[in-house]
Amino acid sequence: MSAVLSAGARLRLVEISANIGAPAQSSAPLPWGAYPWGMAALAQGGSATDATVRVSDLGYVDETNTPYPPFLNEGIDLSRALTLSSDALGGSLSIGSLKLTNSGGYLDNLLANAVVDHLPVTVLQGSKPLNGADPARSSLAVLFSGLAKNWQPALNAVSFDVLDATYWLDGTMVVATYGGTGKLDGDSNVKGKNMPRLRGVVCNITPVLIDSVNYVYQISDGPASITALYEGGYAGGIQCAGTVADIYAASPAPGTYTVQTGSSGTWIRLGTKPVYAITLDAVGQFRSGASMVNVLDLLRQMLLEDLGVPATYIDPAWPQTSTLAPYQAGWYWDGSSSVTGKSVTTTLLSGLGISLVPARGGTLLPVQLAAPATTDSVKLAITADIATNVEPVALDTSLDPPTWRWRIGYQHNFTVQGSGSTLHPQATADRLALVAQQDRTASWVETRVRESYRVPNDPALITTALAKQADAQSVATAHGQLWGVQRRLWAVDIPQDYALLLDLGDRVGICLPVPGLRAGVPGIVVGEHINATDLTTTLTILV
Repeated sequence: MSAVLSAGARLRLVEISANIGAPAQSSAPLPWGAYPWGMAALAQGGSATDATVRVSDLGYVDETNTPYPPFLNEGIDLSRALTLSSDALGGSLSIGSLKLTNSGGYLDNLLANAVVDHLPVTVLQGSKPLNGADPARSSLAVLFSGLAKNWQPALNAVSFDVLDATYWLDGTMVVATYGGTGKLDGDSNVKGKNMPRLRGVVCNITPVLIDSVNYVYQISDGPASITALYEGGYAGGIQCAGTVADIYAASPAPGTYTVQTGSSGTWIRLGTKPVYAITLDAVGQFRSGASMVNVLDLLRQMLLEDLGVPATYIDPAWPQTSTLAPYQAGWYWDGSSSVTGKSVTTTLLSGLGISLVPARGGTLLPVQLAAPATTDSVKLAITADIATNVEPVALDTSLDPPTWRWRIGYQHNFTVQGSGSTLHPQATADRLALVAQQDRTASWVETRVRESYRVPNDPALITTALAKQADAQSVATAHGQLWGVQRRLWAVDIPQDYALLLDLGDRVGICLPVPGLRAGVPGIVVGEHINATDLTTTLTILV
């Protein structure tokens, strides 16, 4: 057991941000300690205000004499984990709950007037000396930081679930809607529909026809550059006549098109009615003018700008220009359906072996799941001196037995066009081959795995947002190195003080007296479970 916990009793604090409305009057006297200092005004009426509800499990007073009454009943029960499956969709999971004592109805007035839903909550942990002053708050470790859900009152108690920072991904991406009043506001055919959004590098998209009389199409709600325009897959028929300030000022000459682009959107106007379908290759920017094409840089900017995630929820270890996955990527949303932050994250990280993780401190951080190696720098060596128990955990059936082939898609084709009368007779053979399939493929193959196992795994092709073959090949090779061999999952119990040194995705060394671990092997922390009543944390480790 760790030295910190052995020095005294375990101490946990909970700080819950609350919005206090004008409360109902209560005739019952308020007992001393029913609320933390500064919150007795809840019973006196008044206007709404922000406050912090502070409780503890053992009773605590910080260095500024702010009390944390002992209302915390069962601490926190929390599970966090990366999703391990062959589709590698980049998600993560975090589930938890807190329970407070409400003996005698001390918290009734608070429950009636304090709104905590989706407001910040922090759980801290330390050691309370058996004799002597309480430790300083700054000396306590953050066990969890996230968001609370609504109160759930019960007999002599109240509980509430807690959410991690990925809650922000539940929000819908706000996109302007066509009013149907004409010109750039669209005609009656698109009235009420969402405008398209283009970010990064994309291939063969179908722009939205917003004016069927003047042949005006919208490409994105922000700036964009067109790298090629195709009519029925042929790039040589309609030529660019340049960029204009007002696309409606003059009609382009027959056989040409003009472009209007800026922070409010990008549009093209054709000089003549097309015979075949119009598609584009393009690169989209953000409305703010931010221009990036690497996948993690795109995702970060979309979270901040397109989805409104507060910057404080982006982990400091996630810079504006990331070196973790320097892969060119992009995607096109045509406005036909609503888009959430989770779907954006899934789309951009699909197949990359990268998960957007809620870090312990309450921020969002991309973590790459790569094959553990003996040369890795480890944060903790887990030995029999530390671990109190170890049990095997079953891997997802899509990863066990090992995979013998990985197929990673790239240069996603947003408009699949089959051969026939819908394609221009002068379209090149290479272009016809590209537009006929949804994704090009990069692959990793290990025939020895196929020969060693009667039914090895063979995942279907994974669609990604990647734009280049070399990047897709790097991803396929990384998947092969990770999942082309037999992997094991282990649930290992260690003291919570040691577990607080680790987060999801951290490298560890593990040497325990069980088959496969006796000689010591490198591993990756892919999950954890914190039980409110235990002094240990169960880590799930992939080796």
